[in-house]
Amino acid sequence: MVRCVECGHSWIESRPAEIIDIQPRPLPMQSQASAVIEPELEPAEDREVRRLTEAARMVREEFAVRQRRRRREQLGWGAFALAVLAPFALAVTEPEMTVRLMPASMGVFDRLGMTVNIYGLEVRRVEQQHVMVDGTRVISIKGEIVNVSDEDRKVPSLRFILKDAAQSDVYAWTLDSGIRPLRPGEMTTFTTRVASPPPTAEDVQIRFAHADEIGVNPGHVTH
Repeated sequence: MVRCVECGHSWIESRPAEIIDIQPRPLPMQSQASAVIEPELEPAEDREVRRLTEAARMVREEFAVRQRRRRREQLGWGAFALAVLAPFALAVTEPEMTVRLMPASMGVFDRLGMTVNIYGLEVRRVEQQHVMVDGTRVISIKGEIVNVSDEDRKVPSLRFILKDAAQSDVYAWTLDSGIRPLRPGEMTTFTTRVASPPPTAEDVQIRFAHADEIGVNPGHVTH
């Protein structure tokens, strides 16, 4: 028999009443520890954002690595191209220096139709006269030598070559200028004569003599 203390109603309870304690109770030590370290479940949206952020970071890093590798390759090819093309660039921009360093390159420039002035001097105002002296035919040649460089230049010996109608060499001689070096812009003159030249001689070529031509006696050119 169970009687209510509020209303006085009484009834018979066939099973023991379940007593519910609504006061909070402390969790056992093990339960408390579990409650502290148990991770909360991450929402699906947060996991997706985190995954996309990590993927974007990896893409950026991979792109930066490729960029650095591409720059190294470009620098390497650039250095290789510079090493290969530098001699050609030097030959085009500084032909005089190229010939001084490699005299054999003069033939290459000649075949290319390029005039290379390694002396810093120019032969100008050449005049040629044919006269008779005591019944002998004489060719008289005169002209000017000008220093066109920006420094003092020694005047080398001049080489004179007579040519026939087919522009073949028929006679040659060397003239030692015998003057002091010319200052920038300074000019000097020369005169030379040759008696009884070959009758086939029609033209003359004047250039600075090569080392093996200095001191050589004049004479007919043989091929």
